[in-house]
Amino acid sequence: MFQRVISAKGFWRSVITLAIGFIFIYNIIDVWFGYDFDWKLYAENRFAKDNLLRFFVANIMSGFVYGFVVTFLKFRGNIKKKDADES
Repeated sequence: MFQRVISAKGFWRSVITLAIGFIFIYNIIDVWFGYDFDWKLYAENRFAKDNLLRFFVANIMSGFVYGFVVTFLKFRGNIKKKDADES
């Protein structure tokens, strides 16, 4: 089932789309709650030399995990429904 889901047409595009959306929304909320929409302070803290790699890796990994899990469950549900309809 796993191989069938991840090889379905549109799976990886959906993962990437959801990951980008997650990263964008998460960072907007982070600026809102943590920095009261002070973009300059946010940029100074997040893009500091010591935090820059951590910031990008954390965003990419969290976005990928979110996108993969949500997309996997969605596609698996669609495949199971399709299989049940065919039976």
